[in-house]
Amino acid sequence: MLAIGKIDLRLKGLKKYLQNIKDAKCETQVGIFEEASYSDGTPVAYVGYLNEYGGHNPPRPFLKRTAEKQQNRWSKIFQGVLRSQGIKESSIHTAFERVGQTASKDVVKTIKAWSPNDPRPNKPATIAAKARKSAGAKGKNQQGNDPTRVLHDTGVMMNSITYKVEHK
Repeated sequence: MLAIGKIDLRLKGLKKYLQNIKDAKCETQVGIFEEASYSDGTPVAYVGYLNEYGGHNPPRPFLKRTAEKQQNRWSKIFQGVLRSQGIKESSIHTAFERVGQTASKDVVKTIKAWSPNDPRPNKPATIAAKARKSAGAKGKNQQGNDPTRVLHDTGVMMNSITYKVEHK
């Protein structure tokens, strides 16, 4: 009977713990936000969407792949902040911030590590166009990119990956 009482107390504590997190009314959003645009005005989020879900190219779900691979790690980071700082509004906000910082870096790592053949390589016309662009960039004292790399061109999309902690 005593063990059941201990379990019941733990469940009540867990319910309070979860309620405090819910009451904080925060969420972390990671991705490309509408403020980001290319120099010609094209929204970076639009290009990111086409890359994630496909359009003019096969889907290359860099956001989904990162989330599937890292979500348990992000959960542990969140829990670790709350364990070290306690469950209060400021530490809950800090936990959401830490997860956002980590997740946005993880998305960039996923893009950088994406294999040229995963899921399909760039088409020959894309490779040729990227090679021309890269050659022009080298002439302007800029580093050219490997034209066979998918999700890599100007670096604008990768540099636009960020996060926001929203208070609802």
